[in-house]
Amino acid sequence: MIPRGKTTVPGVPPDVVARPELFAGFDAAGAPGVGLVSAPAGYGKTLALAGWAAGHAPTAWVSLDRHDDAHLLWSAILAALVRDAGAGAEVRELAPPRGADDRDFLARFCAALDVPDPPITLVLDDVHEVGDAAAMGELRSLVLYRPRGLRLLLSSRFDPPLSLPRLRLEGRLWDLRADRLAFSPAETAVLTERAGLTLSADETRRLQRRTGGWAAGLRLAVQAMRNAESPEAFLAAFSGDDRSVADYLVGEVLDTLPAPTREFLTVASITDPLPGALAVELTGREDAVEVLERLERETSLVEELAGDQHEHRILELLRTYLDAELHRRRPVLAAELHGRAARWWAGRDVPVAALGHAGRGSDPALLAELLDRFALRLALTGNHPPLRRALASTPGDGPPGGTPTSAATALGAALVLDAEDLRALGAAVADVLTAGSPDAPVLAVLDALGRGLGDLLTDDLDGARDVLEEARAIADRHGFDFAAVQCRTLLAYVAAVQGDHVAARTHSGEALGEDAVAPAPRPPWEPSAWVTLAHVLHAYAALQQADPETARSATEAALSRPDETVPPTLRFALRVLGGAARADAGEPADGLAEIRRARTELAGHPLPARLEALAALLEHRAALRLGHPAGTLDGASGLAARDDTSAEVALLAAWTELDRDRTGAASARVAGIVAGTQVPLLPHVVVEAQLVQATVDARAADVAAARRCLRTALATAGPLDLLRPFVQAGEEVGALLAEHQEGDEPFAARVRAAHRTAGEPLANARLTDRELAVLELLPSLMSSDDIAAALSVSRSTVKTHVQTIYTKLGVQSRRSAVQTAQARGLL
Repeated sequence: MIPRGKTTVPGVPPDVVARPELFAGFDAAGAPGVGLVSAPAGYGKTLALAGWAAGHAPTAWVSLDRHDDAHLLWSAILAALVRDAGAGAEVRELAPPRGADDRDFLARFCAALDVPDPPITLVLDDVHEVGDAAAMGELRSLVLYRPRGLRLLLSSRFDPPLSLPRLRLEGRLWDLRADRLAFSPAETAVLTERAGLTLSADETRRLQRRTGGWAAGLRLAVQAMRNAESPEAFLAAFSGDDRSVADYLVGEVLDTLPAPTREFLTVASITDPLPGALAVELTGREDAVEVLERLERETSLVEELAGDQHEHRILELLRTYLDAELHRRRPVLAAELHGRAARWWAGRDVPVAALGHAGRGSDPALLAELLDRFALRLALTGNHPPLRRALASTPGDGPPGGTPTSAATALGAALVLDAEDLRALGAAVADVLTAGSPDAPVLAVLDALGRGLGDLLTDDLDGARDVLEEARAIADRHGFDFAAVQCRTLLAYVAAVQGDHVAARTHSGEALGEDAVAPAPRPPWEPSAWVTLAHVLHAYAALQQADPETARSATEAALSRPDETVPPTLRFALRVLGGAARADAGEPADGLAEIRRARTELAGHPLPARLEALAALLEHRAALRLGHPAGTLDGASGLAARDDTSAEVALLAAWTELDRDRTGAASARVAGIVAGTQVPLLPHVVVEAQLVQATVDARAADVAAARRCLRTALATAGPLDLLRPFVQAGEEVGALLAEHQEGDEPFAARVRAAHRTAGEPLANARLTDRELAVLELLPSLMSSDDIAAALSVSRSTVKTHVQTIYTKLGVQSRRSAVQTAQARGLL
């Protein structure tokens, strides 16, 4: 009597992920009549087979176990064929063989099943459980001499001894193995959703990678994740050392392996991937490659990676469990193995793997030796995370956890830690060049970078540009990606200082990867102060080209990084530029508030002269646009004490005088800049000063002089692609631009279009009653506070109404608003 459960297809839980495509090859027309599903424990073989069998008739099912001998095996097969598959009378009349003497049974069985149409599929689950030699012999005969009316589908944790190589060679075997049974990211997402978990796409991919798509590992992870603080915290800690996973691995996987095999996997678990030659080095076995291939073939606990390097990978959760056990129970051996692996990888010039193993070993001398050899190369190529980890593993109290033992290591540490002091960085480069230890390409790029830094620090901008271009070419040629980003960022800085906004935007865009055909993932050195500086320069160039949306996007992208990764000075620059971009895009009140918050938060922190001057100019202009000139003095107060910003201070004063319609005083303020006797730090100040003078001349009705100033401003700004000063200028400059048609220069046409767009009033915009009330008070000399008191509203409400009035009327100042309102009959 065969128990009913032995020949019943197992039930499939309703939340199981359906995977019918797994058996598409077995179901295809002309497919082999024998199929093998072979994978380690926990890959979901039985559930996948049960799901398939439930929709495919006629199908018979037999669950095999260690008690099956030849008689029980055939009894179960015959019972399943008769009970569930509806086999004909010929099968029902067969009696299972009583012993080895019944040599004709297989012939009678094959004759009875020679004609069924459609053929019956017989599923034999857990073939690996069969330990009786006679029973395995019967299975072998059945597989080799299968009748035409019977298809066989076998499931096993490893390849059973059933003449499978012969069947493969003859094209009579269909295989389904662990690599295809492993859950894909999409299937993992379905599994987690059905378990009531909400994971992001990145978290789902990480879970799938961590488990290798192993069904049992996924189920255990999902169960544990329900009680975790967050998916992120769980995924950071989840490994084969997790208790539930460890129990399953020991009970279902490792206990079934011979002791030598388990020891082999334990020793090999310290590295991933596992090249064959390294496996020989670690295990001391010359046949290590053959062992790995046999494990892949027989257990699927190991997989061979694509390529010609003979690399293998141990199932991730199994590897992490064995690795944890090795370090916990045999720490001396673990340290020795890591040392062997570090030297092996170093001998093959693979620095990331070499330093990774050296950091996990217990040999400080070896780690120092490898850092001296590889630190600079990793820093220049951008492999910063492994270098940071190696530096953190060095003994000592110095940052970042250790004291560099050589000039090369010290410079590598400075690069990955984003040293902001260019003079210190230049000195560190000089030390390495003096020592002369790195290889030739590294020395070449450092030599050019060092010379470029030297020229930059002595304000030889043309020389710095030429040498940095040389350094960039060397970096590109040798794959030093991070060095190339540094060179491009410094080139953008040189261009920005010289006022060449096209070059500044091009170089900074290249540093940020904006020239790529498709969006690329963030490189390993992000977040980095160099990348943040590239965002600053990109935003600055876009702002000066009258492209506030790009400038705002660049600042927001950089500010989205964690606070601790953005140095205070760069954070200030980003917020100031972002505020100016908001002001230019039609939100002057919010933009000015952002600039002032940035200045308040950085109070007392020293700033480079150019950045302080730029911030003061941007704040001053936004404050004037909002109609409260008293507030413009706040950002300018720090410039007055400096000797190198007198031109910028003069421009601020000229703007204020012009806003008060004191044209003579405004002209006197910019006279030295216009004449060239007062040289500003910021190149665009010259153009701003020329436009101030053009405005003064226009108000004095000296049209010829105003036009001359405009032509000079256009000629100065054209090569710099500097549009913003014209967009920010008042109606007088707008009128001059409209009349300027000489030669119809492309740059002048762009300036006209930009000024016209910035000054366009809102279509069909009508002033509200409250806005009309504020407008009626603008011709007076009342301040925003006085207007607020008169209308019984707050000062900020008045400022908001004033800005809305400016936008609806298409003007940029209080004076122009009054003139336009009078022309339209609103006053």
